[in-house]
Amino acid sequence: MTIKTGFVGILVANRAQRKPILSQYMSNNATGAKLFSFTPSSIDWKSRTIVGLRCVRGRWMTGRFPFPQVVYNRCYRSDPDFIHRLGSTIGEDRLFNHINQLNKLDVFNKLNRWLSNHLPETVPFEESNVLSMLERHKEIYLKPLYGCMGKGVYRAEMNHAGEVRAGQHYFAPKTVTNDLRLFNDHMKELVDSTPYIVQKGIPIRQIDGQVFDIRALVQKNEQGLWSVTNLVSRIAYRGSFNTSIFIKTCLTQDILKKLYPPEQVRRIVTSIYDVSLRTAEIIDMETDYRLGEFSVDVALDGDAHPWIIELNGKPQKTLYKGIPNRSIVYQRPLQYAKYLSEKPSR
Repeated sequence: MTIKTGFVGILVANRAQRKPILSQYMSNNATGAKLFSFTPSSIDWKSRTIVGLRCVRGRWMTGRFPFPQVVYNRCYRSDPDFIHRLGSTIGEDRLFNHINQLNKLDVFNKLNRWLSNHLPETVPFEESNVLSMLERHKEIYLKPLYGCMGKGVYRAEMNHAGEVRAGQHYFAPKTVTNDLRLFNDHMKELVDSTPYIVQKGIPIRQIDGQVFDIRALVQKNEQGLWSVTNLVSRIAYRGSFNTSIFIKTCLTQDILKKLYPPEQVRRIVTSIYDVSLRTAEIIDMETDYRLGEFSVDVALDGDAHPWIIELNGKPQKTLYKGIPNRSIVYQRPLQYAKYLSEKPSR
């Protein structure tokens, strides 16, 4: 087996993604690492080579490469058997973000021991759990266990008269009923056989009548240490609770400065940094995800207390278009890859 010295391979889902994703990292490559992109199907296991895409002096070329020293996984929902085989070939510790589709319940259980005061109660979707959570908290969210981009997320609330209002994406309900059995049957029909969780609703702070969240991008640096790269907020469409379908993004500090005095803004930012870095430490300690980056989605309640809504193992980089100093978003994974390439393999 030959390992290509100095090369970092970026694993993507399909051929169409090879050039655009590689371009983003090449234009922000301050490490000098030689980069190529490839897909799972481009590996020839017999010859121990990979067909990948590389750009040399402005020319895009498809070539056949030996295995790279380090692989950065940008392929969401990768096949576990494939990832295990690739990790075994180059070294498990040289393949990062090998698990990037995170199990929400597993993440909650791992974090809850240490960060319970920043986590809304989360339980598996079961008939008794749905009704119990709704009656106790009056507002709940139902989410796919393995979610992506806010798809399949439902919200339900119960008022003082026992009326239940449920909908998707927007606060305006699609279903209104006083019959809890009818509501439960309706949710089971929507969920079908997909594994779901039920999460306590947080009274999310809004700006100008619109919901916003705070995404802390947490990445390992050139020393292999976790750092918070930035805080970016997504502002949902008016009337929507789903920040995954947002109207705009901006630096979180720009929103906080409109809502709170300067000293409180500093406290909120410090608290989110602390919670995010603690989350990273716990993930490293309690799981075998081998993440080099992930994002922590946070919501503030009426008291400006930060709540971790979910983690994302494949942070969406298009969020940072137009954000100042966004190059560091792409530089950090390459810095970490360089660190791994220079570190003795276990």
